[in-house]
Amino acid sequence: MTVADISHRRRFLAQGNVYLPHIAIIEKIIDETYDTKTFHFNFKDEKLREEFTFDSGQFGEYSVLGIGEAPFCISSSPTRRSHLEFAAQRVGRLTNALHRLSVGAEFGFRGPYGNSFPLDFL
Repeated sequence: MTVADISHRRRFLAQGNVYLPHIAIIEKIIDETYDTKTFHFNFKDEKLREEFTFDSGQFGEYSVLGIGEAPFCISSSPTRRSHLEFAAQRVGRLTNALHRLSVGAEFGFRGPYGNSFPLDFL
């Protein structure tokens, strides 16, 4: 196990029950194309908002209550701490539900998951 693996594991375990989503609030929606939107969001829990970190290339599980959950890449920069972003193309039940949400709406987020890009080596 590498130092990066240990750091990621500590960060992951510190977030509590990894199966329960954190409540996130949509702050801004950008219509990129007729079927793709970028969502700017932040966590409802201010402590999590301040402590949440991720690495480039990681993803999250996004959920709409009563509809389901799907993975999307976190598309914002890990160095910009003001908000998080993800983009979703409207193609199915969950993405249609996400596209019907408006600014101020809440949804669930779990993560970050996955390996990151080794930016230190690029």
